[in-house]
Amino acid sequence: MRILILEDRASDDDLMEFELQEGGVSFVSRWARNEREYVQALREFPPDVILSDYDLPQYNGTLALLEAKKLYPEVPFVVVTGAFDSDGNKMDELLALGASDCIFKNRLDRLAPTVKRLLSGSMKN
Repeated sequence: MRILILEDRASDDDLMEFELQEGGVSFVSRWARNEREYVQALREFPPDVILSDYDLPQYNGTLALLEAKKLYPEVPFVVVTGAFDSDGNKMDELLALGASDCIFKNRLDRLAPTVKRLLSGSMKN
């Protein structure tokens, strides 16, 4: 499985990868830190799933989601964030735009089960 991770902090990227490994997800990943790297990775590394922070310098999860949907409308897109813990409206907006799920960074224990669930659902289609 190929996972594209859009995250500006190396420590958060490492935590996501650790949680996936601990959760038994077998994957190869590519880390993008900003819009330029993300757009390039979308072209060079066709993902099976995309994990994206919401709040990035000069970029955000909404723009990343819209970019991903242009090239890979069926690929699950999971927002992994701490940016709007109390803002349910932002989560609803992202889900309405096509995000598959939103996971808070303080609940990364949900990451592996969510990725497994999304990929098992997409394989059935």
